[in-house]
Amino acid sequence: MVPYIHLSTYHLGPVPIDPWGLLVTIGFVLGLEMARARGIEKGLDVRDVVDGVVFTVLAGFVVGHLVHVLAYHPEKYEKDGLASLYRVWEGFSSFGGFLGALLGNVLFYRVIRPRSWLAHADVVMFAFPFAWIFGRAGCAIVHDHIGRPTTFPLAVNFDAMLEGMGVRHDLGLYECLLAMVISAVFFAVRKRAWPAGSFLVLWSVLYAPVRFFMDFLRRVDELPGFPTPDVRWAGLTPAQWGCLTMLGLAAALAYHLHRPARPAVGNVTTGTAE
Repeated sequence: MVPYIHLSTYHLGPVPIDPWGLLVTIGFVLGLEMARARGIEKGLDVRDVVDGVVFTVLAGFVVGHLVHVLAYHPEKYEKDGLASLYRVWEGFSSFGGFLGALLGNVLFYRVIRPRSWLAHADVVMFAFPFAWIFGRAGCAIVHDHIGRPTTFPLAVNFDAMLEGMGVRHDLGLYECLLAMVISAVFFAVRKRAWPAGSFLVLWSVLYAPVRFFMDFLRRVDELPGFPTPDVRWAGLTPAQWGCLTMLGLAAALAYHLHRPARPAVGNVTTGTAE
């Protein structure tokens, strides 16, 4: 099993250094630089890429928090009302973040600064898994996503956190490892002459089925001092419904990218037979 490791918030003088926030920040900077370099390689304006990444990430965080409260923990809204919605730092749903990032990306490149959406979105998507490694490493180091008891070799012994918890899945750790695998695939195929939008499809195909399965490993028992287990809709978590939606959208985009070209319709001329 993996030993229990937990990093607390450290203070550099009056400045608190939170391990989750630090790793997320590193991931953001890395992703931004990778998107910038990819944009230059693809002949895009660097300002468009950088501004689009920042807007996309901000939209992702805002919507990710709203989904965290309203879909996963409605009891927070019932208790604190609107205050629970604007405290963005208090919880984040990954699929809510994906939704917010998609909406923010479309809004930026379609409305705020109209550009070729697929070309720019594909650049952002190429960089995303590399950044996601650090985001999920932050989740793993603070153990935000404790799962069911298990004997799986990569599970974590949580007795050091709370006696009697035993060995459990740590889904943040698993998803960090998944992001590493997807990043390796992205890097390996980075020079393929694929149409813009292909990395959106590739991410969905590689991520959604694994995440769908992993959500069956989420905790369902009550633990003292921990949030209540996630809600289920018709037996599935909100993220699992998100996985199905993601795959459906990826299938539609793949069809759009690879559908046969329609023959051009031109003027029909007639000649005189001899």
